[in-house]
Amino acid sequence: MAREGRAGMMDDVASHLRDEVLAGRMTRRELMVRATAFGLSTSAIAAVLAACAAGGSASPTPTAKPRAGGTLRVGLSGGSSSDTLDPHQGLTYLDTARANSIYQPLLQLNAAAQTEMVLAQEISPHGSTSEWIIRLRPGVTFHDGKDLTADDVIFTFQRILNPKSPLTGATPLGPVDLPNLRKMDKLTVVVPMTIPYGSFIDQLSYWYYLYIVPVGFDAAKPPNGTGPFKYQSFTPGQQSVFVKNPNYWKAGLPYVDTLTITDYADNASLQNALVANQVDAVGALEGAQLKVLATNKNVRTVASQTGSITPFTMRVDQPPFNDVRVRQAFRLMVDRKQLISAALDGYAFAGADVSSPYDPVYDTALHREQDIPQAKRLLQAAGQSNLVVELTTSAVATGTVQMATVLKQQAQQAGVTINLKTVDPSTFFGPSYLNWTFSQDFYNYSPYLAQVAQSLLPTSPFNETHWSDAHYVSLYKDANATLDAAKRRQIEHDMQQIDFTQGGYIIPCFIDSLDAYSTKLTGYGPAKVGQPLSLFDFEHFAFL
Repeated sequence: MAREGRAGMMDDVASHLRDEVLAGRMTRRELMVRATAFGLSTSAIAAVLAACAAGGSASPTPTAKPRAGGTLRVGLSGGSSSDTLDPHQGLTYLDTARANSIYQPLLQLNAAAQTEMVLAQEISPHGSTSEWIIRLRPGVTFHDGKDLTADDVIFTFQRILNPKSPLTGATPLGPVDLPNLRKMDKLTVVVPMTIPYGSFIDQLSYWYYLYIVPVGFDAAKPPNGTGPFKYQSFTPGQQSVFVKNPNYWKAGLPYVDTLTITDYADNASLQNALVANQVDAVGALEGAQLKVLATNKNVRTVASQTGSITPFTMRVDQPPFNDVRVRQAFRLMVDRKQLISAALDGYAFAGADVSSPYDPVYDTALHREQDIPQAKRLLQAAGQSNLVVELTTSAVATGTVQMATVLKQQAQQAGVTINLKTVDPSTFFGPSYLNWTFSQDFYNYSPYLAQVAQSLLPTSPFNETHWSDAHYVSLYKDANATLDAAKRRQIEHDMQQIDFTQGGYIIPCFIDSLDAYSTKLTGYGPAKVGQPLSLFDFEHFAFL
């Protein structure tokens, strides 16, 4: 009976994968990767490919005509009582999902990881990269009816760069010459820089820390943005409710009347809620869950190959990781392919401890394999044979705890004992966040210099490794000051070589974003950036 049950499940998986290809949501290459991960035989995969080539009937797809109205119910995990509606203070996916519904940035990365203007019509250097011009889109209003103007952009930059309490977006805006920031006219801002800043557009692509707020914005008052949904209610750690913005500047959007985002305790609860029809969409799932949900006829799954990272973070200013040989040994302990298979059910592709694989400057020559003998030699040279360390982990992103568990097992081969300390998300993001000696974190894809600004400079808001290297900072400044593309590429390769050989990150892989939806829903698709649920693009979600 068990054998028959597995055969039936494999038939369902094969049918589902065929439908995904026929609907245009999955390439044949992706089909082969997913089919292998699901355990389909070679002959079964061949049969599915043949069926795709021949065409065939597919169940209703997200390309069907959407209808207006209804309540979109979204589920995510990882929230807590410290959840926020402040668009410049968010830490979790839930925070970003809420902010992205209410507010909008000047620009963002789209599903293909390409820059896309939102509230800005144009952002360009004014003669040199020491001064930039931002031209805003006309006809945009805030939820209270006020027009979006240059004053709002200036106010937003001033709020984020407040020297008394700089916010998360302060690093990408760091070179802005705040006293001389000015408007040229109602919709144009002149942004002078204190240094040449060639990566300004790349830096703005970290849009989820740079939402534009109106002049006089007060986080203690009900939110007021330009986004597709207006605030109705919010209970931290539980639920938030938003309603359609009737004056949204994008004609015909959003489709749904109401958006409800519910915090769930864990991913198992998310899965159960979707199956029980308590929610319409759930994000940031685990691989094993996606495989199960793929067999449910009322569910569609989407696995997006992304540039997201969940790095292991080693504090370079504390023992034992203040010795570069220990950091090098830990990177060599990792069997990346085995970690991807065991911890992520195959939903990732191997990395080499450097971020930003979709950036054209990413050094594809960098490669790292497990080398236990060399790891042992490095540890012995550092006087750290039989090392015992504590790794703090939490279920804050896809596969974090599972990855930590696999690393613990792999480290034993090098004589290293890793004791896991598993904490809940509220503890992880509490006072000790960014100060754990050995831990993890997660980032969506961003261009390389934008990632550096967020986590690898002494002034970075998320410098978990406490990395501070004068030569590295000098290279970062040189890259921003260089207009010659070839020279800038070489400088960034030099920086990546430092990441590869000396840095405090272990980046074993780039992790897929795993989401699941009711078959009644349309308007979603894969996205390379890594934020769940089509980059929380709820304005395009609709019911069939």
